[in-house]
Amino acid sequence: MINNPVTTSKRLVYNTVFNLVTLISNAVIGFFLIRFFLGQLGETRYGIWVLIGSIFRYRDLLSMGLNSAINRYIPVYLAKNNNDGIQRVISSSLFFFSAVAVVLILASVAIYYNIGSWFAIKPELVAPAGVLVLVVGFCFAFAMPLQLSSAVLSGLQRYDVLNLAVLIPLLLRTVLLIGLMLRGYGLITMGLTFGISEIVMRILQFVFVKKLLPQTSVTFKSIDFKLLREMLAYGINTFLYAMGAIIIYKASDIIIGIFLGTAEISQFAVAVAGVLLLSQFLQAFTAAIKPAVSDLDARDEHSRVREISFLTQKYSLLLIIPSGCFLVVMGREFLWVWVGAKFEDPAVINNMGVILAILTVGHCLRLAQHSNFVVLVGRGQHKLFGILTALMALLCVCASVVSVKVFNLGLLGIAWSNFVPMALVSGIILPLYFNWKMRISAMESVRRVWWPALLGTLPAVAMISIWEYLARPDSWLQIGGVVIAAMTVTLVSSWFLSFSELERKRFVKILMQSLSRN
Repeated sequence: MINNPVTTSKRLVYNTVFNLVTLISNAVIGFFLIRFFLGQLGETRYGIWVLIGSIFRYRDLLSMGLNSAINRYIPVYLAKNNNDGIQRVISSSLFFFSAVAVVLILASVAIYYNIGSWFAIKPELVAPAGVLVLVVGFCFAFAMPLQLSSAVLSGLQRYDVLNLAVLIPLLLRTVLLIGLMLRGYGLITMGLTFGISEIVMRILQFVFVKKLLPQTSVTFKSIDFKLLREMLAYGINTFLYAMGAIIIYKASDIIIGIFLGTAEISQFAVAVAGVLLLSQFLQAFTAAIKPAVSDLDARDEHSRVREISFLTQKYSLLLIIPSGCFLVVMGREFLWVWVGAKFEDPAVINNMGVILAILTVGHCLRLAQHSNFVVLVGRGQHKLFGILTALMALLCVCASVVSVKVFNLGLLGIAWSNFVPMALVSGIILPLYFNWKMRISAMESVRRVWWPALLGTLPAVAMISIWEYLARPDSWLQIGGVVIAAMTVTLVSSWFLSFSELERKRFVKILMQSLSRN
């Protein structure tokens, strides 16, 4: 008998906290390393690093959404106490990801032989860029078969051990990277360090899976091709959504690499780093929702699923609105403080600030729908949502190519080309579709989600705007002051203006239980 994790408010809060701790650690380290890498490598070489990273970010698409299917099938089989089903899920997934690893190796070799002709890379940097492709690609291929471990741990709702397996390699990798680069090592060493840390992380996660599921073994006889087809049929819709998200974030880097150059990749990547951080933060915040919804849906507790959908979107907006306001209003000042000294031309930072503001609005509209997608995935009703997201991404790519190739609008053209499709699809079409699918009226959505979220965030939005007008921040101390003040105001105003009495009692109860346990 497998220990079946029952979905409770306490479990959801704990899982979300573990996700956020890892995300915050990753974010702080990531922001520090971007500035460090720029200083050690320069714009052009750092642009190569971003380009290669963007290319291999697409490796997740090779899984065809199978991780999402694992994340649903595990809690469903747990709810039914079906040990055999769990074993078939794991064995079949391991077989599939092993085949994907072979495809990744072949793709890495193809990119290696063509990187100089496909991208605008300086001739003297083509050779190291090619070697970097092989190093990163082969390391990711070696780690690929064990990719299922993270999905299994998520399905078990064990985000504590899942994030522990991420944090340990992350911290060790950061210390090792800084030491090696200060000694003069460059791109190839970076690739090896990142690749090996990926392998270590996957091995740790697999070890945890074996400890949590000691009766589950991986055997060839347990490979169920019929089940695998069912899982891929489910996962393909999540694949479309994931593909859309990856294309929106990473296709711009590749388009810039093809038509402009690696220095411009650095500029665009740094400009959108804040938006990417917000996206990662929100994904960590909502990651625990999907297996919880799958568990409740399997138990036919539809009223609780509906309640989760309201609360998750409201809490997401409480994060998105003040964060987006900060990036729009103070984005340029933030960029000056963060990386201003790393760019020779002052006009570059000003241009990056405009790009950040444009993309922040578009991405905030898209992120406002992420929690809705997670709920639909948990219920297995996300097909059209995924198709619409993929269509939005393709519109972004086509518009970006036209803006650069035909109209020569440069980085600003790419920013606007991403904004317009996101505003149309995420701002209008997806909200209407979700409300229809969940049988939620527009008035109910406003009353339960948008109105309390606006009440809870307007004080922070007003504070940020007034602060920018009266005293623009020009140091890390002042930037930190704005962020801490905005967080404090949002928490206080949300507690009194956004949360219901029941929500406040629930949070107090969870807090008291946590303190009593400690």
